[in-house]
Amino acid sequence: MRVFVAADITNDTVVNSIVSAQSTIGGRSVKPENLHFTLCFLGEVDSTRIPDITATLNAIKFDAFDVILYDIGTFGRPARLIWVGVTEDTHIQRLSNDINRALKQKSGKKFTPHITISRLKRNDTIDIAKYKKYTWGVQRIDRFKIKKSELKPTGPIYTDIAEVACKQ
Repeated sequence: MRVFVAADITNDTVVNSIVSAQSTIGGRSVKPENLHFTLCFLGEVDSTRIPDITATLNAIKFDAFDVILYDIGTFGRPARLIWVGVTEDTHIQRLSNDINRALKQKSGKKFTPHITISRLKRNDTIDIAKYKKYTWGVQRIDRFKIKKSELKPTGPIYTDIAEVACKQ
């Protein structure tokens, strides 16, 4: 199964603000229930490993923290997705690093905290200028989840496998 670790976007103000923007910026919108920060991508994992992965992640100690969602941009040339970023925030970077280190995941890429809000096809026209330097709201991160991802023609289907809450 295809697996990743994520922190969901649950703040209704943030979700509503993103949904409102999606209707005007273009591309194929990510469903509100699928908005998240990917903290660690594991890829294909045998289902028998999930209990060990869950136990490893449950040992991570972190305090709850707030992330300010800010700005908008694209990844890819040509652009393939539209993202909402964060202000300078080391807490989410530290959490991602702790998760990757605990799971012995090495990535050649620097972690860039973002939420994918829309996916683009080659000829899609987009208009994101209005949302440059825009503050979308604040998301409290007090838990993260192990998720299964099933890729479908209509978009991915995410299923929560396990949840890890902060230790306070």
